Parts: sequence; structure tokens; C-alpha cells
Amino acid sequence: MRDLSINEIKEINKLYLAKYRKEFQKFIVEGSHLVEEAKNAGVLIEAFSINNPNYTIISEQSMKKICKTDTIVNTIGICRLLPKKELSNHLLLLDAIQDPGNLGTLMRSAKAFGFETIVLGKGTVDIYNDKVIRSSQGAIFKLNFINADLEEFIKTNTKYTYYGTDVKTGVEVEKVAKTELLGLILGNEGNGMNEKLKTITKSNIYIPLNNTESLNVSVAGGILMYLLK
Repeated sequence: MRDLSINEIKEINKLYLAKYRKEFQKFIVEGSHLVEEAKNAGVLIEAFSINNPNYTIISEQSMKKICKTDTIVNTIGICRLLPKKELSNHLLLLDAIQDPGNLGTLMRSAKAFGFETIVLGKGTVDIYNDKVIRSSQGAIFKLNFINADLEEFIKTNTKYTYYGTDVKTGVEVEKVAKTELLGLILGNEGNGMNEKLKTITKSNIYIPLNNTESLNVSVAGGILMYLLK
């Protein structure tokens, strides 16, 4: 067992900031489950633990200094950024999704329902945000991510049928046709989907609700992906 040096602690903590993740091409995962998922995905570089002999054993005091969770975790891993993969048949496009918990939950639903490529539009929270990673429960390691201007992406990848979302003027989701190559666009939590994007979709859809104005975007996204899969 050893104590991490001040410089080691400083360098690890830098990875909680997006600019340093980009500079060093690394990110942090917290907790034994996520460390194991990172290891299985082949992106784990190094791990520190207070009780797992398979990793570098450090003191609990050192762990407290590099852990951002409310309750101290037993293991933390440093990972290389995820590799790019080929586009899947079903895509999830996110237009300025800002809440880390929403993004992590959407990742879990995307993996469950076969939307294995997520296109991250401008204003969407960083996938390597520690709260995103925790809420993804490991799904982040099983998906393909692309950062892109959504309008340009749609105009470039024309073989896909794109459905936007609009609770006011959209078509009921169960009335649209499923296709082999399909993209679902979800909009910002407060403002919904960009109006310009709505003009270049095949259709804009919504979920019929009983005496409820709207659903949280992660809940709505899960339902729509299930119905369109």
C-alpha cells in the first residue's frame, strides 16, 4: 500500500476536466464495476484500489483525494478514450442534451434497444463527464460515439431515415414506418429539438400521453427507441 504523491493526485484530478481529457486523451471511471467494464473493453490503462490486489493498492486517504463520488469508492481506473466504430443500423442523435444523468440513462436504453451509435450534437454534455459515466452503468463501453453537427451529419448520411421529435405537431410514433437504417433525434430538455432540424427529417413524432404534458427526455427516448427498434 502506498500514498499517492501530490503530483500524482493533481494529474489524476485533471482528468475530471474536459480540457485535460481532450489534451491527454484519457478519462476516469469510478467503482469496481466500471473499472472491470473498462478492462473488458480494452481501454483500461491503470487502476488504483484500496482492496483489490489486481490493481495498484493505495491508502484510503489517497483514494479520498481522487474520488468525486459522495461515498468513497474502492477502485478508480484511468482509461484511454473510446475508439470510433462503424455506424450501426439504428442511430440516436442528441441535440444539446445537457443533463449528465439523462445522457447516461439514454446510453443504457440505446444499448438495450439496438441504437448502438450515438451522434452527439453541439451543446450535448461530454460523454466522459463522471456523472454521465456513472449513470451509464457501463453502457458507455458498448456504444459508438460521434461528435458532429447534426444538420451536416444528416445531409451526409442520406441512407438513413430520420425521425425527429415534436410533442405539438408530430405524428404518433406507432403510425410511422420502421426501417432498417433509422435515426432518432432527441432535443434539449428545456427547448426541445432545433426547429431547423425538424425541416430535414422524414417525420417528427411524439408519444400519446394521458393528462401529461411531456416526459423527461431520457424516459421518452427509451420508449421511442423501444417502439422503433
